[in-house]
Amino acid sequence: MISTMFVLSFITFFSCNEAKQDTSEVDTSDNILDTSDNIVEEENTIWSGPKITFSKEDSVDHTDPQNQDFITDLVILTRGTQGSLINVVSETSAISSSPEGTEWALGTTAELDSLEFQSLKKAANEQLKQVPGKSFVLHLIEEDIYIDITFLSWTSGGSGGGFSYERSTED
Repeated sequence: MISTMFVLSFITFFSCNEAKQDTSEVDTSDNILDTSDNIVEEENTIWSGPKITFSKEDSVDHTDPQNQDFITDLVILTRGTQGSLINVVSETSAISSSPEGTEWALGTTAELDSLEFQSLKKAANEQLKQVPGKSFVLHLIEEDIYIDITFLSWTSGGSGGGFSYERSTED
């Protein structure tokens, strides 16, 4: 009887300890190993769905949702009567680092690994009036989404804040 209790206690002890062990591991190369030792690589989320065109006319109310490009719940882009684009979710006017929650690089998502991201104004070499015809990658920082954008127009000189671009959408 005592030996049976001992064996049951022994089995219960080891069963509980095995259940408590975490079998997942973290690889220092930023890859995550699952319990079967398969490498699960972290990939960038690149929107490569159909392209849409967004336009904001000169001198229209930038606070009106029809003059805003609703990209995600965290990033809605528009522009006041001058300056850079703004993210109306978190900004009311443009500053040098606008639009907040984003970073930009000159190029396309096909070149993603070699791009250097910064504010839109810096990515445009401080010359926003020269963005028409140029392709950029917009990175939505918090959601970690990459979007191809090609600017079609940009009204400069405080003349109303109009702009337009073509961008990729979610797949």
